[in-house]
Amino acid sequence: MRATISLLEHTFRLASLFLFPAVAVWARRASGLARLWLTTGIGFCLIVLLAAFAASATGGNALALAPVYGYGYTAPRSLLAHGLTLGLPLLATTIAVQALSGRLSSRFGLYVVGVLCAALAWVAGVIVGVNILAAVA
Repeated sequence: MRATISLLEHTFRLASLFLFPAVAVWARRASGLARLWLTTGIGFCLIVLLAAFAASATGGNALALAPVYGYGYTAPRSLLAHGLTLGLPLLATTIAVQALSGRLSSRFGLYVVGVLCAALAWVAGVIVGVNILAAVA
């Protein structure tokens, strides 16, 4: 089970950094802001589901924290960590694509800006998450 959750974590991380910017550019160019924010909302929902699953005993916490402290201890921390490291890049990409889609005519240029914003947001999310989780531990 740990291999499965680890594979899911890496897949979601790569998708939020490299796949989502392409989807965001497509959504903005194809259907406008409504489709862009709908796509972002769907991404956030998937991240919340992954965080809830990862915090559970079934999702990989069977031998770690869930049996000792319970789901109420692991779930908020999992939601915080996943929200900052996976959700923040989605939000940064969405805001960058929305702000620059009228200024940049190149889809590839907009994609590169989205990837850079996602990467910077991921780094910021990791730093903030580590500091918050260290403070509440």
